Amino acid sequence: MDPAERRGLDGLTSAELRASRLAWWDAEFTQLLLRHVPAGTRTLVDVGCGLATAAHALLPHLADVAYVGVDADEQRLLEARRLLAGCAHADRVELRAGRGEQMPCADGEAGFVLTIATLQHVPDPAAVLKDVARVLSPGGVLVAVEPDQLDNLVYFDGVLEDLSAALRALYAELRHRRRPADVAVGPAVAALAESQSLAVLEFFPHVLGRTRKLAARDFFAEMADGVNVVAAMLPSGAREVEACHAALAGAEDRIGSSTSGWGCHCVPVFVCVARKR
Repeated sequence: MDPAERRGLDGLTSAELRASRLAWWDAEFTQLLLRHVPAGTRTLVDVGCGLATAAHALLPHLADVAYVGVDADEQRLLEARRLLAGCAHADRVELRAGRGEQMPCADGEAGFVLTIATLQHVPDPAAVLKDVARVLSPGGVLVAVEPDQLDNLVYFDGVLEDLSAALRALYAELRHRRRPADVAVGPAVAALAESQSLAVLEFFPHVLGRTRKLAARDFFAEMADGVNVVAAMLPSGAREVEACHAALAGAEDRIGSSTSGWGCHCVPVFVCVARKR
């Protein structure tokens, strides 16, 4: 299999992961993260760094900070190194192979730890947060951003409730199949952080999703691609996948393929900001 087509622990290919990040990681999200980096931070550890998207987004704004990306998928790290080659901030990036439960990091190494959509893919997120507490220096800060995939919402010049409901059912089936990993872990992250003696400073919802004006056929084609990504993680012929494609076709028929409108697919995430005591 072409390495670019293999699926990682998150169920995504590298191309799908990159496209997903580009679809929702905007300047507002970057600023949300930057606001919580403690003054004087020298090292940032990104748990489950994937393609090191955070390095590209944050390091241009953090001139004195070194980035350590940790990921269990060595193929992803190879791709991340390729994408970093020639970047102005590449000399401040170190990528290390390892799992979040036992990071290849020294005790107290990081002033800031970041985990974005990573805890949803691990069987024991509390174990990851335990190691985060070890890696953080005293007073260091964790920012964890995790979704509630059971509350997907779809709009095209109004709410598409039938399609939204079909997507929620699709992710509910994915959640059932991937247990004990939890694609709806977001609302539980603050309690999990507290269980590891991290002091929660803030815990708030944030919505990932962009509203764009485009033709209905293009919007629903993009949505179908997203459904197919989830379908690849489920048994062939899963009825929830078929229901989503039926809802997509029905919505496009009602609206008209050539109709231009404002489309948006929203996913709520929960942002937990916690400090090492």
